Amino acid sequence: MKNNTTEWMAISGITGLMFFIIANLTNLFVGSSLLAAGLQLCVNTFVFIVWTKGFAQSHGFKKFVAFFGVVVPVIMAGITVWHVILPAILN
Repeated sequence: MKNNTTEWMAISGITGLMFFIIANLTNLFVGSSLLAAGLQLCVNTFVFIVWTKGFAQSHGFKKFVAFFGVVVPVIMAGITVWHVILPAILN
C-alpha cells in the first residue's frame, strides 16, 4: 500500500469520526446536528471510497484493517440516518 493512501485513510477516518460525534452526540446549536449529519454522510462517502482503494492496494494485516475501514462508514451512516435524519424528517 502506498504511503500517500495511508495518509488519506488516516485523514478521512479522523474527519468521518469527528462528524459522526458532532452529528450524533452533541447539540451545540439548534439544527447543528442535522447539518453535521448531512456533512457526515458526504464525508463518509469519501471515507468509503478512500478506504476501498486502500483495501484494494493492501496485503496481509493492512488489508484486514482496511476491511473495517470500508465497513465502519456504512454502519456510521446508517446510525446517523436512523438517529438524526429520520427523527428530523418525521417530526
